[in-house]
Amino acid sequence: MFREHARLFAILQFGADLALSCLAFPLAYWTRLRLDRVLPASLAQMLNPELYPIANYFWLAAAALAWWAVSASALGLYRIGWRRCDWTKLRIVLESSVLMGLFLGFLSFAFKLVMSRPLIALFVLYQAALLCMARGIVCLRGARRAGSPAGSRNIVIVGTGAKAREMAGLIERYAEWGLRVLGFVEPNGARRDDACVEVMGTTADLPEIIERNVVDEMIFVGNSPSDLGRIEEILRICREQGIRTRVVVDVFPAKVSKVSMEFLEGVPLVTFSTTPDHPLQLLLKRVFDIAASSLLLVLLSPLMVVVGLLVKLTSRGPAIYRQVRCGLYGRKFTLYKFRSMQEGAEDVLWEIKHLNEMDGPVFKMRNDPRVTPLGRLLRKSSIDELPQLWNVLKGEMSLVGPRAPLPEEVKEYTPWQRRRLSVKPGITCLWQVAGRNEIDFHEWMKLDLQYIDNWSLLLDLKILLRTFPVVLLGKGAR
Repeated sequence: MFREHARLFAILQFGADLALSCLAFPLAYWTRLRLDRVLPASLAQMLNPELYPIANYFWLAAAALAWWAVSASALGLYRIGWRRCDWTKLRIVLESSVLMGLFLGFLSFAFKLVMSRPLIALFVLYQAALLCMARGIVCLRGARRAGSPAGSRNIVIVGTGAKAREMAGLIERYAEWGLRVLGFVEPNGARRDDACVEVMGTTADLPEIIERNVVDEMIFVGNSPSDLGRIEEILRICREQGIRTRVVVDVFPAKVSKVSMEFLEGVPLVTFSTTPDHPLQLLLKRVFDIAASSLLLVLLSPLMVVVGLLVKLTSRGPAIYRQVRCGLYGRKFTLYKFRSMQEGAEDVLWEIKHLNEMDGPVFKMRNDPRVTPLGRLLRKSSIDELPQLWNVLKGEMSLVGPRAPLPEEVKEYTPWQRRRLSVKPGITCLWQVAGRNEIDFHEWMKLDLQYIDNWSLLLDLKILLRTFPVVLLGKGAR
């Protein structure tokens, strides 16, 4: 309920803000007309140019409002949150209105439009004032609702431990939504007096508690997974009374980043996930991977042909090196690279393995004798990785993601390091732009998990943009 209400409130707020913004323009136009009549003639002449009919400005107002909507959303004005009253949102309202005014000023200057500057200023002023006033009304209404039991949604918490008290404190922080904790119910059957909480009774007393009080919802807060065994009777009583019941599921020991409820043929599934779970954004990421890899393969094909010929002519062996790597959740696939080492380099790795300069299961050496002279140049410029665009196009890799490890490296991972396999490997990643081989293995793994925990399309874009200077400077390449 809580997130759904917050999302609905954000949508309604955007609709109201858009309607008020549309109202602000005719108000500004009317005020500008009135200024010509109210001000002395000497001051009125300073308001030139004269106004056109209001219909002539509709397209400008529409463009300005579209720009405002994008700016306000980007600044986080409609980001889903639990608080209705937030001074940060008021600051964003003012910033987005100013950006709208600057946008209109830019259009006027760039296209030599004859547009009244006072009209622009009045439009910005009215819009900011109306939006701030609307938020003030919402805040006042929320404050009145928080102090009025009649308009509250009464919640009984089943549980009397520390977690139950924490849940009560969390609910009371959002009293502006009309949420109110009536009291606590002891789930273990034996009533006990607790000075910290108002114990209304035990689970056996629930029918009487419901009869004596107005109860809209119950929230079951256990202290351990074993407590969930006591919920069946609570669910039965609440079902009979038509009372909505919620279960706090943080009783499990695993620390997870996201918890969600899903249904399979009507069977409820509580889902714990530490990986990106944004279907639309993941689809857009895949579409971008396909479009970008296809375009780059076409544009860079002449360079790749030349590089392939140079590799073939300067050393014995195939131009393209194929190696088995581990992809999503350990799926094995063949990774393609331009060969930068002498043929049979893997067979002699044991002779120089003691010279490894990287801790952990990865082998890295600054002056690896197996690397050819051309191979050093290809590695320094990362040109040797261009054939991996084909892996991206096939869906085995992504443009951005953790480096694809070797199967023998994965065998030596600790359990927490294996989580880096929970996303597709990529050509570039945080490790690549943060120093590559200059970073130790432990920190490298932490960077990959940091990427997974904070993944977004914007983060991918930032990594791609940071990759270009790193590649050009050859930072950390070996």
